[in-house]
Amino acid sequence: MPEEVKAKRKTPDGVSTNDLVFSSYTGSNDIVMPNILKIYVPDGSIVADTTYGKGVFWKQVDTSIYDFRPTDLKDGVDARNLPYPDGSIDCVVFDPPYMHTPGGSAHKEHQNYEEYYRNNITPEIKPTKKYHDAVLELYFDSAKEAFRVLNNDGIYIVKCMDEVCANKQRLTHVELINKLESYGFITEDIFIVTRNNKPGVSRVISQKHARKNHSYFLVFRKPKPKKTRNKGQ
Repeated sequence: MPEEVKAKRKTPDGVSTNDLVFSSYTGSNDIVMPNILKIYVPDGSIVADTTYGKGVFWKQVDTSIYDFRPTDLKDGVDARNLPYPDGSIDCVVFDPPYMHTPGGSAHKEHQNYEEYYRNNITPEIKPTKKYHDAVLELYFDSAKEAFRVLNNDGIYIVKCMDEVCANKQRLTHVELINKLESYGFITEDIFIVTRNNKPGVSRVISQKHARKNHSYFLVFRKPKPKKTRNKGQ
């Protein structure tokens, strides 16, 4: 009998490498953004950064490869009321102030965030809540609007940071994930950004909670509508 010929095993596709996009980085936002875009936002996409500010996210990104639309409140564009038709945008980026200053001395040490991002004015839509809940209200209202303007399969990139407010732990990234999924978003990814330097305080008597030195990029997707089978008559 002829000798049995063994079938050749198929060589697996791909290459062995550790040159990958990872979920955690130490440094600034601009080193993380290109990695998120690499996975989730193809060249040529229509990208709307609705809280552009000074454009810190985009320092290491060639925005000419996208149909790039940077806006914020100083340009007269509110992330809660965008000037785009339904389903017309491939990717929305949102990064508001992490803390809210309703007036007086509350959270005064965080006012640099608001000046830096240029997004703490509320011209037409007034907040109905204060402090951390006002921050969440801005995130939630803007997420609804992002869901409207995103096309099916569109990507929503959200920057946030947890905080302790009124001595209560508020895990903002968890609150956002839970709420945005209730709107219909799918959570695709989470990226953690750790500061290079150690944040301090002017005075401390007794520390009650760990000091936050990291923030998050959350990546959501607006899913395609589910296909429905036509039932026979």
